[in-house]
Amino acid sequence: MPRASKFRIQTEKLQEITEHFSFLISSLSNSAEIENFLNNFLTSEEKPMLTKRLVLFMMIKRGYPPHVIQDALHISYETVRVYTDKLPLKNESFQKTIERLVSRGKTKEFWTKVDKILKPVELALKAKTDMKARAKLLTGVQDDH
Repeated sequence: MPRASKFRIQTEKLQEITEHFSFLISSLSNSAEIENFLNNFLTSEEKPMLTKRLVLFMMIKRGYPPHVIQDALHISYETVRVYTDKLPLKNESFQKTIERLVSRGKTKEFWTKVDKILKPVELALKAKTDMKARAKLLTGVQDDH
C-alpha cells in the first residue's frame, strides 16, 4: 500500500495544490503523454492499485458477482463489498465516466476477453455446490447452449 504522510497540509494550500494538479492532468493532450506522465509520477505500488480500483468500479458497474471480481483482481471480498457500497454514493459525473468507460468500443472487446477468461473460474467456483456446473467443468463444456 502507498504510504500517506502523517503530516496534514492546510486546507487552503491543499486546495491550491489540487487545482494545479487538476490543471496539469487536463493539459495532457494524448494517451502517450498521459502514460509517460503517470509512469514517471506514480510509484510501482500506486499504478497497479489505481488501475485495479478503476477496473473494480467497472466490473461492479457491469454486474460481475463479488467472488468473480475478487478472484479476477486478487483482492479481498471486503474490498469488493466496500467499493460496491461506495459506487452508488459517487457523484453523477463519476458515475457517467465509469459508464462511458464500460460501454466504450475498445472496452467492449476487453470485456469479451475478460468474460472468456473468467467463465472457467466462475464454473469452478459453482462446481463446489452445483452438480451441473461440476459436470460441465469435468467434461470441458462451458457454453450454456
